[in-house]
Amino acid sequence: MRTRKDDLISDEFKPIICEKIKEARTRYNYSLEDLAKALNYKKNRQTLHKYETGSLNIPYDILVEICNIFDIEDISPKDIKASSKEREKFEKKLIKNYINSSRKDKSLTPRTEKLINSYKNASFEPVNNYSDLRVRLLDDSMAPVYLKNDKVAIVKQDSYENGDDIALAIKNNVIAIRRLYKYPKGIILQAINPKYPTININVVSNDMIIGKVVALTREIK
Repeated sequence: MRTRKDDLISDEFKPIICEKIKEARTRYNYSLEDLAKALNYKKNRQTLHKYETGSLNIPYDILVEICNIFDIEDISPKDIKASSKEREKFEKKLIKNYINSSRKDKSLTPRTEKLINSYKNASFEPVNNYSDLRVRLLDDSMAPVYLKNDKVAIVKQDSYENGDDIALAIKNNVIAIRRLYKYPKGIILQAINPKYPTININVVSNDMIIGKVVALTREIK
């Protein structure tokens, strides 16, 4: 089965990634056949040669396995010219595959993958048994309960109650937190910080809500 284009290293990053892989293989005195064996022959030596020469784009999951084999800690090409969107995709794909390679008991769900690829402040951080989706707050709209740069864990619910702090997309591909209040004549999505406007709507469906806040992580400086 062919690998999806979205799961392959882009042409922008390919040259430096190819170089790093070849340098690591040479440093460890591995032949292409040795590397194929270390990969349990998921890719043969001919394919690995094409990855190194750049005639094929390497899949993210194979790149992560090679990094683990050769103990490559920093594969991110920081000095290469690339769009911020492409660089962000590279980092998220790499993180996702590192996590999946080290956590065989739990993989990234399609829904969570779609969310972290759609919203710039969403991430996959399996810290506990409640949620794998984390949202970093980009403003102080929920202060003093939640502060800017806090990370909140989000869980999708079948239903939501008055007073629940819920995550929803607002604008510019950003997820925000608002407090939900249901009234007979409508719905209020309240920002706790009075500097931010309260949102009044007639109805809110569960499809509009990404999930409920179940945990908070704050960096103490």
